[in-house]
Amino acid sequence: MSKTTQPPAGRSSWNSWLLLIAVAIVTCLGVAGGMTLWFSRPFENNQHDKTNALFEAAQLGNDLNILVLGTDVVADRRATASGFKPPTNSFDGRSDTILLAHFNPEQKKVNVLSVPRDTRTEIPGHGEHKINVANVYGGPALAARTVTRLTGAEINRYVRINTLGVIQLIDVLGGVTVYIPRPMKYSDDSQHLYINLPQGWHTLSGLQAQQYMRFREDGLGDIGRVQRQQGVLRALAERAVRPENLLKIGPILDTVKNNIDTNLTVDDIFALAKFATQIDLKQDLRMVMLPGRFSRPDEFEVSYWIPERRKAAHLGEQFFNAPATGSEPTEKTPLLPGQIRLTIQNATGTPGMARKLGHLLQKQGFRSIGYAADRPDPIWRSEIIAQGGNLEAAQLVSDALQVGAISVESTGALDSDVTLRLGKDWLKRRAEQQQSTPQ
Repeated sequence: MSKTTQPPAGRSSWNSWLLLIAVAIVTCLGVAGGMTLWFSRPFENNQHDKTNALFEAAQLGNDLNILVLGTDVVADRRATASGFKPPTNSFDGRSDTILLAHFNPEQKKVNVLSVPRDTRTEIPGHGEHKINVANVYGGPALAARTVTRLTGAEINRYVRINTLGVIQLIDVLGGVTVYIPRPMKYSDDSQHLYINLPQGWHTLSGLQAQQYMRFREDGLGDIGRVQRQQGVLRALAERAVRPENLLKIGPILDTVKNNIDTNLTVDDIFALAKFATQIDLKQDLRMVMLPGRFSRPDEFEVSYWIPERRKAAHLGEQFFNAPATGSEPTEKTPLLPGQIRLTIQNATGTPGMARKLGHLLQKQGFRSIGYAADRPDPIWRSEIIAQGGNLEAAQLVSDALQVGAISVESTGALDSDVTLRLGKDWLKRRAEQQQSTPQ
């Protein structure tokens, strides 16, 4: 692993001041999308001439892999009168969130790998454990080595943000808007964790967003958390680029510098800030999840996510610039519709549309089609989700549907290659086709 994952000897006041752009990594350039609008205009004060010059000269010349660790709550050693140990502002806890962010200046893409915290893997020098304890045993350097062993991708930099920082950052940005498909209710007196979030669209406070991401009573455990984390990342990206957030630089700075630990250099930060002005987050942010399976009840004493290492290595090569593995490359054969595992969710608001579409797609060669429960809240534009990063499969579905937009993320059905959330745009196209068909 590169020596660049070691922390710098000291932090200059410039690095502290510019740490607000490090939030770009934490939210996969979401905040940077807004903050760099501010950076991209000339500073009016002459004392910032040097800053302007650095920004103009900045260039992300090579691919960059950054490990992002969202550290779990660490209890204070001192308990309250009731015996509760309140959370502390620490970076040394287990990594509740593990993201590998890849910045590709040639393709103008940002790729993000979510690693479930329950992933069972070897931590160098400590044997087989859940991957989230790597930060406890050896900090970001050991966590980076562990993720590299899984993906093959060399990690150049790291960012750690604690739980309190995430809560405060979301509050400073005015909350985060997400869709909650079903009511979330959960109580844990030992952790003072009380979740009560109703179904529907909601703008959540920082504390509510943390509860939304920590919820595990959905039958998917840690994987449901990963899916909600990715949803929050996209929502933060949309929130951060709002013009009113350009006026909140002071509060954002205070939040970031007190709650982030990183070895990003000043040059790195300016290069990432400028890179953020050159991409479209809605199209150029691609999110995948470490492929794997849930452990069987009789397999281990505790529950794990068991990684599929060959698929993980393939993702490393495809999205994170990992060196190719294996022998001579084989000629790739075209993917056929019958090879795609497709899940359709009706989000049109009109009952029965998912199966109507399924019958039409079967006539076009799609054979493995499953159906998810209808989404209560209709959407206008259909969403074609490349669940495992399989863009070829998603494009075949898009070509057959002729509406909607492709996104690469892991918020769809776990056992699918592509999840299609069918929107009202398909109803419109279907009506147009029926009108144009001779009676």
